[in-house]
Amino acid sequence: MNDPILLFVYGLLMSGGSGFRALGLETKVRRLGPERVAGRLYHLGDYPGLITGRHGLVHGELFSFSDPALIEALDAYELADPDNPVRSEYRRIEVDLLHSGQRGWTYEYNRSVKNRPIIATGNWRTR
Repeated sequence: MNDPILLFVYGLLMSGGSGFRALGLETKVRRLGPERVAGRLYHLGDYPGLITGRHGLVHGELFSFSDPALIEALDAYELADPDNPVRSEYRRIEVDLLHSGQRGWTYEYNRSVKNRPIIATGNWRTR
């Protein structure tokens, strides 16, 4: 049996968010609870962008799922093209999950954050 895929989400893909609903994630993922990663969260207007790094914490949720086809739908939603990462708005990367001590996938913003405000709390919901 394949290990479940772990996904850290921090914005519209969190439970109850518009991306969560649009992709029908309520029936496709198992919510494992709150999670956090090292990095900074930027306000990009209608959605956030994560830049990983040693400065700051970003708060979100951890999901697990077993259907690898869901990765393609998530990549499309996040405008992440693994075959052309330079042109992608987000990149799917592996990160250390600080609460659970595991590694999982997340989407890192792949554009300049110059002049974009930092969400100091690291939490999209309480921005």
